[in-house]
Amino acid sequence: ALAGFGSSAFPYTVEDAYPSAWGQWAHHKGTAREDGSAVSIFKVTATDPNDRKLVVARNGIRRLKMLRHPNILAFKDSHETTEKGATVIYLVTQAVKPLKLVLEELDLKGQHRDEYLAMGMLHMTNAVSFLNNDCKLIHGNICLEAVVVTETLDWKLHGFDLVSEHTLPGDFALTNATWMVGNQYKPAELGKSEWETIRQSPPWAVDAWGLGCLMQEVFSTEYMQSVENLRRTDLMPQALLADYQKLLSSAPSRRLNPAKVAESKFLNNRLVDVVNFMENIAVKDSIEKDTFFKRLPSLLPSIPSAVAVRKILPGLSSALEFGGAPAHAVGSLMLIGNQLDTDEFTKRVVPTLSKLFASQDRNLRRSLLEGLDSYGQHLSTAVIEEQIYPHLQNGFTDSNPYLRELTLKSILTLAPKLTNKTLTQNVLKHLSRLQVDEEPSIRANTTVLLGNVAKYLGDATCKRVLLNAFTRALKDMFPPAKVAGLRAMVATATYHNAEDAAMRILPSVAPLTIDPIGEVRQAALQCLDIFTTTLNDDHKRRMNEAAAAGAAAGAGGDGNTAAQSPTIGAGSVLTWAVSSLMSSTGLAVKPPSAPDLSRSVSGAAAQTSSATPAPAPSSSTSTATRPTSAKPAPAAAPSRPAAGSSAGAGADGWGELDDEMEGWDNEELQVDEEEVKARSRLMAKPASAASSSSRPAAGPPAAPAAAAPAASGGWDTGSLGDDAEGEGWEGMESLEPVAPKPAPAARPRPARPAGGSSGGAGGAAAGAKKPMKLGAQKLGVQKLSAD
Repeated sequence: ALAGFGSSAFPYTVEDAYPSAWGQWAHHKGTAREDGSAVSIFKVTATDPNDRKLVVARNGIRRLKMLRHPNILAFKDSHETTEKGATVIYLVTQAVKPLKLVLEELDLKGQHRDEYLAMGMLHMTNAVSFLNNDCKLIHGNICLEAVVVTETLDWKLHGFDLVSEHTLPGDFALTNATWMVGNQYKPAELGKSEWETIRQSPPWAVDAWGLGCLMQEVFSTEYMQSVENLRRTDLMPQALLADYQKLLSSAPSRRLNPAKVAESKFLNNRLVDVVNFMENIAVKDSIEKDTFFKRLPSLLPSIPSAVAVRKILPGLSSALEFGGAPAHAVGSLMLIGNQLDTDEFTKRVVPTLSKLFASQDRNLRRSLLEGLDSYGQHLSTAVIEEQIYPHLQNGFTDSNPYLRELTLKSILTLAPKLTNKTLTQNVLKHLSRLQVDEEPSIRANTTVLLGNVAKYLGDATCKRVLLNAFTRALKDMFPPAKVAGLRAMVATATYHNAEDAAMRILPSVAPLTIDPIGEVRQAALQCLDIFTTTLNDDHKRRMNEAAAAGAAAGAGGDGNTAAQSPTIGAGSVLTWAVSSLMSSTGLAVKPPSAPDLSRSVSGAAAQTSSATPAPAPSSSTSTATRPTSAKPAPAAAPSRPAAGSSAGAGADGWGELDDEMEGWDNEELQVDEEEVKARSRLMAKPASAASSSSRPAAGPPAAPAAAAPAASGGWDTGSLGDDAEGEGWEGMESLEPVAPKPAPAARPRPARPAGGSSGGAGGAAAGAKKPMKLGAQKLGVQKLSAD
């Protein structure tokens, strides 16, 4: 601050001076100490209290106090004091800047420049016309330095030190202070001090010349250096050239009245029409307002942005706050506000928005919500939390469905700047209610919104809320709500792990793959694809972890990890399942040398049918006779030698089955105790019948094909070589409980010779019978011969 005074003397702070000012005044920036508002302070200093500069300065202050016009500088205060032996006069006005400085800052070009300068010249012609025609006063020194500009870019006329009545009384200021007017601005009669000519000329004669000088300086943006500069017309708009020449007529009586200049078409352009309407909106009816604000968005692009922001925006904000503008005027407010950066938006627009959001007018709130996308990026977190959201949240419970939906959609714009506390403790409660709203579109859009704002909620909240909300949406009868739930699951897939996919998502989504609506089915299938991939990835991860753990454990062991973790691939699922089963039973690594189940359960019966039991074949013998990995030839079964007597080797018929089953040992078949008991009872009966006949104690070994039928009751082992692979699946079927089939009719059997050996008689009978495959008949349904 350059100067300061006590609050009782001069309650303003004087700051830096501008580089130029009118007359003998120094133009300073200033602030009011009471409220900090900006002001302009004009200062003049003289050592002699009666100095003529001070005299005309006092005259200017007196005249300014008495004049009130929209285009004349507004007086605020004045003060005269003594500083360091010099007399100082302070004039305090509204905050303004020199016109030349403003034009340089704006740096307008083309049509925007012409329209703004035309608006400013219209303001000046109105001010001069007011002085000359209404007040019968002569300003005396109209030029570029006599014009200042407000914050809203309005031009104001000042420098009233020379103002005098047109009648020119003896003490008028103009006669005593012509030295203050530069020679380049003086008309001929003033330069020659022809006071009588001035009295007889129209009141506007002197100031009309000054208005012409102002036009020259405005459109050239340069101060005049001599009268000859007035002959330069190349920069003057053609539409204004005729009026310019009439203002500078050499005959005072023929100079154009400023009031006529104000009627020029050039000065009344679109910008002027918009500004005039906004300045007089209080006296416009509702039809005029509605029509104007519907047209305004299309007019704004042709208006200089600086003028729109600094001139139209304040008037529009004021009109909306006090009800002078319809609700759809908010659209124009936002169009202008979008030209501002965040700081300027907060300063110029946010105060208005906070007041508008508090309004109970539904039309106004609707307009605010509809345009939120265009201005939401300019709102800071503090502004939203403190000024916007407290009023906006009332829309969630509004009885109007459209306002509820607009409020819902507005959260998508505001969510990035809302705090997590507000989102989780306030917004989610409203969304939970809206997901069961009576309006189907609101329910669907609530799910869409929840999927979009999930990234702002935090992981813990997402895991707690998302699936509950999305699975609820899948039960909605409105198809778009189902689609929204499915797509939201996909969009938030990163928050759902494999357990969520398996236990909650897939069971909920799968039924929708047969939904009558095609879009729902498509969305459901896409969702299943995504989360099936999630499960596959989880499976691969687990397999890799298991393989790594097995490798670590096998570093000091057998290194057989790969066999325990087979890989599932396309076309290899059955192979994997079978090898896994064999690995689990241990048969893949054990030699098939153990006695079979039938041999173990019928051993006692076999011993009673033979006087001298033959020893069972050893594991080495069985292995040497036929390797387990090779299949026997079909004709090899009848010629294979028996390991013992016909009664001992073929009594139960399972001896050869042990070799053919390729590892289905007694451990595998002992899974069902009831089955074992049933086999024992059935196999004991033919053994007892065979033992009741008189047979030789020992004899030559008989062929298996001849001995087996009599001892086994039809379970012929000769067929084991016909289809070795099929017999394994037949034997597995015998483990399943099946309904008994009706027994086939008994064939006539030839009488056995009395006292004949079982080997001979049995061989003959067997030769007449067709061999039966293993499993062709079920246990318990075969026909047994009676003694």
